[in-house]
Amino acid sequence: MGKINSFFKHLLLIVGGFLSGYQLLSADDNLIEINRIAAKVNNQIVTWGEIKRAMEQLNFTESEMRERAPDFINGKVDRLLASYAFDQKGMFIPDSFIEQEFNKRMINEFNADRRLFRDHLRSLGKTEKEYRDDIREEIEYQHMLSSSRRLKEDISPAKVEEFYKKNSYMFKTNAKIRIREIVLKPIADEPITVLMQQAAKISNQLKGGKKFEELAKTVGQSTYRENGGDWGVMISEQEVRSEEIKKIAFSLKEGEISEPFLVDLLERKPDGSVAKSGKKAVYIVQVSERESSGIKSLESLRSEIEEMIARELEADSQRRWLSRVKNDAYVRLILPEK
Repeated sequence: MGKINSFFKHLLLIVGGFLSGYQLLSADDNLIEINRIAAKVNNQIVTWGEIKRAMEQLNFTESEMRERAPDFINGKVDRLLASYAFDQKGMFIPDSFIEQEFNKRMINEFNADRRLFRDHLRSLGKTEKEYRDDIREEIEYQHMLSSSRRLKEDISPAKVEEFYKKNSYMFKTNAKIRIREIVLKPIADEPITVLMQQAAKISNQLKGGKKFEELAKTVGQSTYRENGGDWGVMISEQEVRSEEIKKIAFSLKEGEISEPFLVDLLERKPDGSVAKSGKKAVYIVQVSERESSGIKSLESLRSEIEEMIARELEADSQRRWLSRVKNDAYVRLILPEK
């Protein structure tokens, strides 16, 4: 119980700072019950309990709850404000429409299983009526936001070009290569010197005109042996964990083959991390394809940039709209008394 109290005391301090401009009522350091009112929008309330349950559904840690609580509260307040604006415009959603949406969710999300649905409600601490109210609130919120939505067709070519020039760093591409490998690993504590001698013979065969993929299929212990040592994908430096392979492979030109080199083999630890295993292997690699780094062309990005600009304009429009609604509504953050 002490941990819960400590968490919510800290939570209230965060929210108090986050929602500047809202009227804040003080409370002493006594126990804070999580089912008390946290915020009020006109005649609608938000409780600490529903905020905490929403975060628990996402398996947040206590520190993540402290960090994200203001976002959850502000998001809930915004949805209540949208419902308020929806009502102010004289709009309404027929109960029959809510029923249709409810039945659709019962089928899509719960496979029409009422017991599964009741278990879900129990985990949320909600009644079926509250669940239907949430559906109504969500529909109203999305409707009000869509009224300020900007379509990418409304974005001028000049606006797209300006965005491309100002944000060119977002469209950089890294150099990528496609690798083939021949790998020689020790068998029965075989000395590395013996492997290096074997690798030198293979290297001479390659220099003599033997095809890399043919040798890769017949010698060594590569995971990709059946595919002629081909890794199968283009990769950037960031995608190669082995420092030795990264250094050698990215120094080669397209079609070029490396000299034999030693690699510290990696392994996955029980905690999921990757580290050196203490074992070594001898590698010979070939870069079969290479793509240089650069910046994607404007034409290849035009549609994507139009969508990015539209999202920015939409978000800005929504923020200004919510700000106007807040000025017309009564919003208060309430801390529980004794």
